[in-house]
Order: sequence, then C-alpha cells, then structure tokens
Amino acid sequence: MRVILIGAGISNALISFLLRRQYGPEINLLVFDKGRSIGGRMTTSYGSEENRHCFVDIGAQYLTLTKSNSTTTKFFQQLIDDRVIELLDRQNIIGMHEKPDKIDYIAPRGIASIVRYFFEQAVVEMNLSKHITKIDLNSTNNKFGISTNEEKLDEAEAVIVTVPAPQVLTQFKGSIAKLIEDNKEVKDKLGQVKYSSRFSVGLFYPPSITNLNIPWRIYYVDKNENDCLRYLAIDNVKRNKNEPPFSLIAHTNIEFGAKYAEADKAIIGEQIKENIFQFLPKLPRDISNTKYHKWKYSQVIQSYPDKPGYVLLNEHPLLVLAGDSFAAESSFEACIEAAIETVKKISGLFK
Repeated sequence: MRVILIGAGISNALISFLLRRQYGPEINLLVFDKGRSIGGRMTTSYGSEENRHCFVDIGAQYLTLTKSNSTTTKFFQQLIDDRVIELLDRQNIIGMHEKPDKIDYIAPRGIASIVRYFFEQAVVEMNLSKHITKIDLNSTNNKFGISTNEEKLDEAEAVIVTVPAPQVLTQFKGSIAKLIEDNKEVKDKLGQVKYSSRFSVGLFYPPSITNLNIPWRIYYVDKNENDCLRYLAIDNVKRNKNEPPFSLIAHTNIEFGAKYAEADKAIIGEQIKENIFQFLPKLPRDISNTKYHKWKYSQVIQSYPDKPGYVLLNEHPLLVLAGDSFAAESSFEACIEAAIETVKKISGLFK
C-alpha cells in the first residue's frame, strides 16, 4: 500500500507515525510539501547555512500538555524520553498566564525537530519544494495521481491532505476539486473554516554580541503597550541556552496580521523590525541577518463544524482531508487527537 501525504507539518508527521506503528513495513509513506524544509507552522529558521547554532522558531514556540490528558501524555513522554523536548523554565517570563493544569515544553534543537522526529520514526520518503496543485483519479488503476503545474509526480491508493482548508478550496484542481464541488455540505463547511494571520520577524546576532540587555526570556506584549507586537522571545534563552550567538523572535498580534495579510512580508517586516527597536530601545542594532515570515494561515479561529479530525472525500481509492482545520484548535495536543481519529477511520478502509 502506498500512501501520499501532502504537507510536511506536524499533522502529517503524527499521521505517518501512527500509520507506521500500526502497519510496519506493509506501507510506503511519501510526503510532499511546497516548502524547502519540514515543519509547516512548526518551522525553525537559521541565521545562515554556515551558522546552524543560531536559529529561531518562527511558528509555534513551545508545546503545552494538559496534565489530565492521558492520550497526549504518552506522546509527550516519548519526546521527553528521547530528549526531543524539555521543560520550559518559567522564570523571567512576562505576561504569560498561569495555568495550573498545564505544563509547557521547549525543543532545544528548535521546534521543527519535533516534526522531524515523528517523520523519522515513521521512515517516510520526503519530497520538498514540490507544490502540489492537482489531485486526479486515474480510472485505469483506481489510484489518485498528484501533480505540480509542471509535472505529474506520483500516484497511490491513498492520499491525505493536511493543508489549511481555505487553501484546499483554492489550491487544488482535478478530481479533488470536483469531489468537493459535488458535495455541497462539505464545501460549505470547508468555507466556514477561518484562520488568524500573523507576521514573524527573526533577528540574528553575531557571536561578538555577548549581551542583548534584555532581562526576560519571553515577553507577551499587552495591546496597551504596542499595537503591532504580541510576543517576543530571546530564542536561545527560551531554549535554556543563555550564551552567544543570540537570536530574537517577534510575532505580531492578530489585528495587525489581519490588517496587512495581503501585504508584502519584507515591507511589513521592516515596519515590525522598527517596532521591535522602538519597544526595546536598549536592544543592539548590530544584527547579522533578519528573516521575515508571513503566516497567512496561522491558527484556527473557527474549525470545521463538529471538529471531526478529518473529512473523507473518497473511500476507494482513499482521499482524506485532515489537519488542524478539523481539530479543536491549532495546538499540538489537538493535532495528536485529530491524527488519532484520522488513522482510526482510514485504517478500516485500507485494502
């Protein structure tokens, strides 16, 4: 059995992991993503290829475990045992709400290392820089084929798509588009899924800068303090590494992201960078590199109705929509629970 998974983020990493655990070598798992690296919205960005020790998490910043959730606890414990994550030190954090029933964890090697871990455990074939725009049924062999605008890439008995629902409605041509068009209920519900938008800016410092003159590791910015910034972190200090080279990550608030969602990320990025220096006047301006990122689809603010974890578009061959669009929220725990439901459903349909 060949399974194609479109999207190299945490949802497909977890689905791949669960499928491999259940089926062992019986299935081939092939992952395709338009990006140059894995992670999706759990991406880690490096200051340069030469300096892989200086990096920032430009999407998710840490993982949160609900103590009473026995299902997700098992996944967290595996990550702890294999030293992929460790406790977030809550000292020197400003504006973070206390939640007695929650535990927060950081990834010392960057948040993308969590996604990479599950893909490696699943032993997938990874295909990056492949922007899939068409999913079409081959009626001669009853398989779904996937294509970019330039070429047909592969086909399989099962295809799982975890890109955000708004992109599903606009990105894909072929049989997938017809299946959605012919199912008014599914199409209408996909149209109800909404995401927030954000920008992130990463500042990378040379090793010669030995002090950023910042007394905190994480700062949640109140709306009354700044109308652009929401979150700031000295990223290496957040990861319990308080030594050069330093890096700083900034995320905008939802209102700012919505206002400039269609704008050029570099132009808005420069505006955000100036906001950072105005908000932190003692922060050194001697940076070696800056990275800008626009998350047009950052976090789910309105999920697919009833939050089923997945939507089945076709049984044989199998075509499934999954990911955080169909989960309770865009958290790691919600993605785990949605992945479990997805695999539970499709396992009964595998032939």
